[in-house]
Amino acid sequence: MRLLLSFLLLTVLATESQAEDDTDGTRRLPAPGFALPIEIERDSGANNGDATIIRFLPVYSLPIHRDWRLVNLDLVTLADAPGGVPGRASNPNPVPGPRVFGLSDWIHVSLLEPESSSAFLWGVGAALSVPTATDEVLGSGKWAAGPALRLTYRSGPWNVGAIAAQRWSFAGDSDRGDINQLMIRGALRYGLPHDWFLLSAPIINANWDAASGQRWLVPLGGGLGRTFEIASRRWALSLQGYYNAVRPSGAPDWTVRLGIIAVLPF
Repeated sequence: MRLLLSFLLLTVLATESQAEDDTDGTRRLPAPGFALPIEIERDSGANNGDATIIRFLPVYSLPIHRDWRLVNLDLVTLADAPGGVPGRASNPNPVPGPRVFGLSDWIHVSLLEPESSSAFLWGVGAALSVPTATDEVLGSGKWAAGPALRLTYRSGPWNVGAIAAQRWSFAGDSDRGDINQLMIRGALRYGLPHDWFLLSAPIINANWDAASGQRWLVPLGGGLGRTFEIASRRWALSLQGYYNAVRPSGAPDWTVRLGIIAVLPF
């Protein structure tokens, strides 16, 4: 469940075009387009041990009208995580176990966005998560869906935005806890000379079914990145660090994230 709360989305939106850099997670792809952000993350300080998470975040954009486009985002997660049987209705406390490695639940987001050259961009759509985890420790056992929203503002070297999704479970393992979660991926980028940039892209989560004081996970931090070319294709590389200033009991204290973005032929 903690892996699901680390929704990635959303450098899911951390894409770039060959004409313009887009490494903060908020700008649109060219139409049509495809990009493959990858995140390698190390979570440390959790009560049950450290975890390594690899996220593949393909983003593909399709024009559906001269004034509109459909942006599709997917999250495919591999994790090496502390093991244990998740809490169930009959026994809500998780049972410790050996470490596990495998695939987590698959998450898809579709956003309808107007074509615009203004500094302010927006998109609305829906999110869907599918219980594809190879081990019950790595997934929720639930189908879940809900609305998604994206807001972005660009001015000069600044690029500021966020994407949010609220999900409720509607099917799945009846012995697993329901999903009622809000996920927000912020993005703050400031361009520096010589293709360098400052970046902060925290993943904020709220589990509304948790007890008061245990609902929010709010990281603070950021890092440094650079764009470059390989074989006439634009790439971006960034290294970030976050401290979970607000977190549920037992959650990780720190997160280190390596981000790699490749723009590929459509």
